[in-house]
Amino acid sequence: MGLFNKFDIERTNYPVLKKYTYLDTSTTGAIPQYAYDAICRYLSDRVEYGMDIDFYHLQWEYADILREDIAKMLGAESGKNIAFGQNSSTLFNIFCNGINLTSDDNVIIYDTAFPAMTYQWINIKSRTGITIKIAKTHNGILDINDIFNMADKKTKAITICHVDSSTGYRHDIKKIGDFCRKNNIYFGVDATQSCGAVKIDVKDMNIDFLTTSTYKWLQCVQGVAFAYISPELIKKLSQSNMGWANVSDRINGEPFEMVMSDTACRFENGGLPAPGLYGLSETIRTYNRLGGEDIQNYIFSLSKYLYEKVSQTDNLYIVYPYDKEHISNIVFVGSKNGITDERIKNFGIRIKTSGNDKLRVGIHYYNNKSDIDKLISCLS
Repeated sequence: MGLFNKFDIERTNYPVLKKYTYLDTSTTGAIPQYAYDAICRYLSDRVEYGMDIDFYHLQWEYADILREDIAKMLGAESGKNIAFGQNSSTLFNIFCNGINLTSDDNVIIYDTAFPAMTYQWINIKSRTGITIKIAKTHNGILDINDIFNMADKKTKAITICHVDSSTGYRHDIKKIGDFCRKNNIYFGVDATQSCGAVKIDVKDMNIDFLTTSTYKWLQCVQGVAFAYISPELIKKLSQSNMGWANVSDRINGEPFEMVMSDTACRFENGGLPAPGLYGLSETIRTYNRLGGEDIQNYIFSLSKYLYEKVSQTDNLYIVYPYDKEHISNIVFVGSKNGITDERIKNFGIRIKTSGNDKLRVGIHYYNNKSDIDKLISCLS
């Protein structure tokens, strides 16, 4: 079966595609039927049979199996390095608050980062007096040398969004990770706009901490997220929150026998969002079955196709044009004729407009060239 054929088959799993040309994954991903069915089966069992203690314990076992699937997806050491949480912002606080910053330390961020990666540092600065260094982007491009030149012996962390939600720029995570590892700087990555679409290898990229929400490119529901924490960082992060589930034996632990887990589970304070995890399990397995390399190549080929179609169409332009090293699953298209939500919706297209002159196109493996053609026809 050819590369493109398997993604055409995947399209049949998305009921929303029967109603819309769906190009809004950068806002919220389309949920496949099989993920919906898994969530409903879990809820149906809860409604029909209730939950005894054995069923409750079984949920933890299921979560541990899912950790291994996520580890495979990310190229991580094992599922022991995966922690679940409510959202990327909550999990990122584990990193920011756990590396024990003082007033002598500084961190490096950049000006187009999503607020989930900036507010935490601003909050910590108000409490500790750390210095925040901000690199400037130019036309949506961040020169990583600007970050490197800002670093000094007091730089404790550098944090980056893998793909920027406001520009679609894909950062060279490996080069930044290599620099951080060489200079003993913690490297934190928000992959909410990339994980599930762009291939990630946390070990090869030298990522210390990676977090992502799952309701976009991982096609799950809100309220579910996970983080990767490197084995070295797990040992060093301080514990700022506690619950009953942070211990090594979450089932049989005694009230005053607080033996902490030596895995990423140490940062899970209590019960997990079980319905969402059952749906996420299905989408993660599909990702691993389809192959991260094939998924990325297919999505980037559609992004390049969109570039081509825009270049051939009067009054349209790519707002942030990138080379092959930085193109991503998000493309911003501008229109000299003006764009309105109402006009686009009348064409049966789901997409996010920005102002009246540009829109954000989120391309996933359930899209195809026909979707791009329909969008261009609408804008024309």
